[in-house]
Amino acid sequence: MNHYRIRLTEIRSIALLAATLAASAANSQETIDPRADIRATYDFKPSTMTFDEQARRAPELSKLWDRFDKSPEPYRLALRSELRADANGEILYCDGGMLLLAKSQMPEDQELGQQSLRKCSLAEIQHTPYFYTLHGLAVRGVDTFDLQTRILSKPKYSVFIVQHALTLGQDYAFLYPFLVQKESSYVPRLISLLQSTSDTSAQKSIIRALWYAATSESEAAVQFAAEDRRISEHARADAKQLLLGAKTARGWKEGNATLKRVREAVGASATTSEENLRAKRRARMRSVSDEALYELEAYTALLIRMRRGA
Repeated sequence: MNHYRIRLTEIRSIALLAATLAASAANSQETIDPRADIRATYDFKPSTMTFDEQARRAPELSKLWDRFDKSPEPYRLALRSELRADANGEILYCDGGMLLLAKSQMPEDQELGQQSLRKCSLAEIQHTPYFYTLHGLAVRGVDTFDLQTRILSKPKYSVFIVQHALTLGQDYAFLYPFLVQKESSYVPRLISLLQSTSDTSAQKSIIRALWYAATSESEAAVQFAAEDRRISEHARADAKQLLLGAKTARGWKEGNATLKRVREAVGASATTSEENLRAKRRARMRSVSDEALYELEAYTALLIRMRRGA
């Protein structure tokens, strides 16, 4: 009986200690000034730091996102104030803008988050989160064209998709958000952008984006780029290689084994319409994976094949 009483006392003491610690943690969270916390977390400049220094600082950004989740309303209000303020560091506008876009679907917050991202030169921001943010916005129907073109200023832009051990270079990182949008919304602007772009890497990325649009207008632009001396030699070579792919796809006749495999890869048939193919492709590219990219090739080949006379 005495042993039972001792154990009961110990259990009560442990329970009391746990409750005290929980209350203390809650009070600690409540006493944090969110605005001061946001300023302190973003008080650094990645472009002046070594890779190792940036890596050591990165977990602090993730912890801020966690604190936002625990106290969303005060942190949302504080973040809005900091993003609207002038003279903050670029990392605050960049990562803070992505944080607001990810955590609040309110129209005014979405607009503020996008305005903040427009202040980013990409010198102060990790490439992969920026890519995911743009893709997410595009999936929701947001016009991301201006934000995507910023990627063209970074020839070595690179995105790593951890779940699939997949790396996207500038070209695919740039075009991926377009793949969930209607082609008419971006193809004319891409054509205009190509005419005003002199950087070889950017030209190659734009040409590839036009190619995957797979419309008569976009293919005509690729054909023109293949012969246009204002386009760099390497970009013209890329355009010519893509056009050879179109010739191959258009050479598949009914009963061709390759054509059969391509159709099976995306669940298409000889009677599947162009509209249906485009809708299925946009839906598939809402996810980011190597499997989705394989299917992108199949969808695009089928779309190109439909326009035999382009």
